Amino acid sequence: MFKKCFTPGEAAAPRWLCIRVGRAVEWVVRQEYCFDRGGCDEYQLGGAGVDFFDENFAGSGTTRCRFLSGYLVSHHPMLDEGFISNSCEVQKKPVDPGDDENERFAIPDIITDLPGIRTEFYEVKPNSVTGRDSGRQKISTFLSLVDFLKHADPTIENLAKGTQFSPDRSITIYSKAYLGIVPVEVKIHYFRLEAGLIVYEICVTAQTELLEALVKAIIITALIALAVLIWRSLPEGGIEAPSGGAPILAEAVGPDGVNNSTDVRYVQALLNDFHGGIGGPVIEISGEFNDETIGSLSSFQSNVGLDDTGGSVSPGDETIVVLQASHLANFLDAVDVSELELVDTASFIAQEDFELVDTEGGDELVTQFAIDEAATQYLQLLHDNV
Repeated sequence: MFKKCFTPGEAAAPRWLCIRVGRAVEWVVRQEYCFDRGGCDEYQLGGAGVDFFDENFAGSGTTRCRFLSGYLVSHHPMLDEGFISNSCEVQKKPVDPGDDENERFAIPDIITDLPGIRTEFYEVKPNSVTGRDSGRQKISTFLSLVDFLKHADPTIENLAKGTQFSPDRSITIYSKAYLGIVPVEVKIHYFRLEAGLIVYEICVTAQTELLEALVKAIIITALIALAVLIWRSLPEGGIEAPSGGAPILAEAVGPDGVNNSTDVRYVQALLNDFHGGIGGPVIEISGEFNDETIGSLSSFQSNVGLDDTGGSVSPGDETIVVLQASHLANFLDAVDVSELELVDTASFIAQEDFELVDTEGGDELVTQFAIDEAATQYLQLLHDNV
């Protein structure tokens, strides 16, 4: 069995998508963490909850730094809340381009401060070199803060790198015969790498070896589909499946076409995805335009009700637009989000708070344009590597 894993950033997913996937993983980790705890007592601003989750600051009417300082002071009242908050604001680090999650200050993703039972914290990062290094640096920086603050309130020194929670879970989000011929699964995998550091990656398994570039393409489109499903489930909606209008095909394919082998392979692959999805015959992805390809293309055109059923396709014409749209829709239909508890996940991941959408750091709002651009990136990878 072939298996290859990459982080969203390693797969070259757009930055906004990397950030949202990181938030999705944090949500799932958080649910398992609370199950492991036997239920969480989540901190809210002004309260005394023992379980701190970084992203809970959004919607609280305050900043990340004030949210953290409020939590620490609620459990260690001798600390100076204003000092912690101001120091945090001043020491925000420049965005690290290699950090998938676009974070600045060393605020852990999870903290539990329950003396005698659990006093520890965790950071969730992508399982890449930059992600691991960033996570370790963040853990070290937070420990330095704890070491400094213990002089004002010694009770805080018990906060340590987490060891009680040790997840190792894979969640299948896609399972289907890719391009109608290759059974493929895409899974989100996360595990505790070391004390305090939980890492995640996206893994592709298949019954045959796949090119690395194609694996990355599959990861990108699975994550695009995941984002579409999450945003489409929100009350405000506004996000739909990506269109098929991406200008990928370079030259005409058909009886009178140029029939560049890369273009032909791309069309053959998309045809197989369509016909395989409806239980029809698939053809060899050979890069050679032949009678079999004409028949498959003509059959597709007839099946979807196109006027032109002559077995040819040109850049920008109705056939390629519908063919690409069909492929993207098939992938979307095969994505399974049941284990992600989509309703709650959506409300968490889709927070577009001003501190969460850092345009200066390369992030952007999730829009239909962003979705379509990412789909174009995927289709180009498929075209160039199938």
